[in-house]
Amino acid sequence: MNLCHQMRLSFRLRVTLGFVSLLTLVSTPTCFSQDIRYEDRIGSNKAYDMCEDFRFQRITKLVQEGKLPAAKGYNIWKRIQSDKEAVGRVLDASVAGKELTRDQADRLLPLIDADMVYFDSQHGRFGKPKVLTEGQFEKAEVSAVNRRAVYKRLIAANDRCEIYDYDVASIMNQLYAGFEEGDATPEEIAEFRGALNPRIAQSGSQARVLQSVQMQKNRSMQKGYGTAEIKITDPDDWTKSLEKPIFSGPQPGESLTALTVVNMRGDSAGNEFDPLELAGDKLHLVFFVSRSRTFGRFIGQLANQLKVIEQNSKQPWAISVIVCTDDYNEAQKSFAILDERYPQNVVVALCKDGAAGPPAYGLDKHLTATVLAVKNRKVVHNFAYASDAFYTQPNILGAVSSLMDVDHDALRRYLSGAPGDEATQAAGRYRRVEP
Repeated sequence: MNLCHQMRLSFRLRVTLGFVSLLTLVSTPTCFSQDIRYEDRIGSNKAYDMCEDFRFQRITKLVQEGKLPAAKGYNIWKRIQSDKEAVGRVLDASVAGKELTRDQADRLLPLIDADMVYFDSQHGRFGKPKVLTEGQFEKAEVSAVNRRAVYKRLIAANDRCEIYDYDVASIMNQLYAGFEEGDATPEEIAEFRGALNPRIAQSGSQARVLQSVQMQKNRSMQKGYGTAEIKITDPDDWTKSLEKPIFSGPQPGESLTALTVVNMRGDSAGNEFDPLELAGDKLHLVFFVSRSRTFGRFIGQLANQLKVIEQNSKQPWAISVIVCTDDYNEAQKSFAILDERYPQNVVVALCKDGAAGPPAYGLDKHLTATVLAVKNRKVVHNFAYASDAFYTQPNILGAVSSLMDVDHDALRRYLSGAPGDEATQAAGRYRRVEP
């Protein structure tokens, strides 16, 4: 039984709603029961993305902690009914904050009672934003500043499981009435797509969406669709662009000492090993991350790129992800979602020394990640990440080029046009409402 399956079984909750007669002496209670079951998901397929996995974990955790009544948790999980009174309070707060007028708030509230409309696709079952039968919003009726403020309140309510994600999207769809992507900047488009997909805010993926939009626009400017060359930049350019230097871990020129970690993958899960020894004389990318989901599928995509480079250049590569955390159980549960998606060439392990990382390495535990580009067990490049966005991938590819002693054009030939950003696919996802 894998970790993901164990996690789902451990989170399965029993929701029992009893209706007891006032005449308890002459009658017995009438009950019916419902389960919050992972298998009853409504939304994207597991093979497509992890949105429903995140929702399930969050809802069941709140129910277990007693912060959310079980019946309301079931309604939110199945997207049956948001808490209308709670949503009303959120809209009232927006009126008090002068983000909406009283009339606008009153026009939005009926969306909570409207029925969801779904459509099925090869990627799962997706919802469409609900529509108002009357009182529809006009173009630019709510300013961009006020839209952001309302969205912030709705996301907080969604995080508390007072309103389900499609209702957030339905309200924001009204506030974005008349919005045209063709007339907007990449930043405005990314904000719009995020507003119609609350999972983006929940997973901290705003920067990733912005990157996707920017790359989509770059591609559309080419003469032929999809002909844009893969972007590779000098890794030092990213370091120079920082407002102030960030230091974490061994710096360029320093040798790496032995490292003992605990394997999280396959038949060797739970066994101790040294990823540096395992890599041997291969060129090596080492990710020290604060959470097992840090950078998500982008690490998998980068690993696929390295496989293509390896096949075409005959230069062997290794990629290691070391999770530095004090919560080993959460790390294992979170990684179970990604395990099936990562190529087998990605080594994933837990650091035995907790969130601070190996003492000899001097990692900054307050950062999201520290990435080392290693050759002959010496650091050639060091990237310190303060956010959970893998937006410096062109610089990582620049580091790959540097370690191989080839120029950027040669690396592009080795890549054979295999991008790691999946910009086109990602952009298509955010055009619709996702769970």
